[in-house]
Amino acid sequence: MRNRQYSAYLYIAPIMAFFIVFLLYPLLYTLRISLFDWNGIDKTMKYIGLDNYNEMFKDPVFWQSMRNFAIFAILVVGIQMVLGFLLAYVMRRPNRLFTAYKTMIFIPVILTPVVVSYVFTNLLAYNDGLINESLRSIGLGSLAFSWMGNPHIALYTIVGVTVWMGTGFSMSVYVSSLTSLSNEVIEASRIDGATKWQTMTRVVWPMLRDAHYSLTIIGAISALKIFDIIYLLTRGGPVHSTEMPSTYMFNKAFGTYEQGFASATATVIIVFAMAITIIQLRVSRNSSS
Repeated sequence: MRNRQYSAYLYIAPIMAFFIVFLLYPLLYTLRISLFDWNGIDKTMKYIGLDNYNEMFKDPVFWQSMRNFAIFAILVVGIQMVLGFLLAYVMRRPNRLFTAYKTMIFIPVILTPVVVSYVFTNLLAYNDGLINESLRSIGLGSLAFSWMGNPHIALYTIVGVTVWMGTGFSMSVYVSSLTSLSNEVIEASRIDGATKWQTMTRVVWPMLRDAHYSLTIIGAISALKIFDIIYLLTRGGPVHSTEMPSTYMFNKAFGTYEQGFASATATVIIVFAMAITIIQLRVSRNSSS
């Protein structure tokens, strides 16, 4: 009996070792570093307790990054879910043309941020970008903006780029969820006199609750740790208008070499991500019970 117990521990040993080495240890190390004043280079570190946290919470740029995250997350997650659902619902029937459309919509999901940033940097350039040049050519030059240089619209430009990149993923999740729904329910709602809009919004949409919660959790966490596309397009500017917690942390770590401060920011991000996940899971369980 004991040999069987020991063999069971051997099976879970690799995943436990992976968890300790690559997850638990880095988390504890980050928490420890956050209590020190350290530039990441010198061997000596000065213990300062919670001073890094106090300084961070007093920094208006940090709160600006949190406000930007809230706006970004709400818009991106909401728009991607609505667009993904509409696309999946409209193209739910087997059709070669629909299959081609789904493939085209999904392609941005697999593109690297470097490719996407290069494309949109050229598209959105103020002087010779395709969008502004097109607006000028049809007499709408007043609508030509510095899309990534104007602090009032830069964040919303990033939102648009991110929605373009991620809508295909939301669509694929809804496509897989719609295939598991019974057509009898949809047909019954139409027999009862429901319109196509009512069937979509009051019958199909509520039945995809699990997909909604999964996309909400994934989208919120992805928005919290988004870095690459923002750094490549705006580097958090102009005037911190697109600053996110991740870029804020990066600038502290490798811009001003405040590794302790950056570790404190990373700790707050981790706690915030865990809180979002726990809240959403509890809401999901309460609504399904």
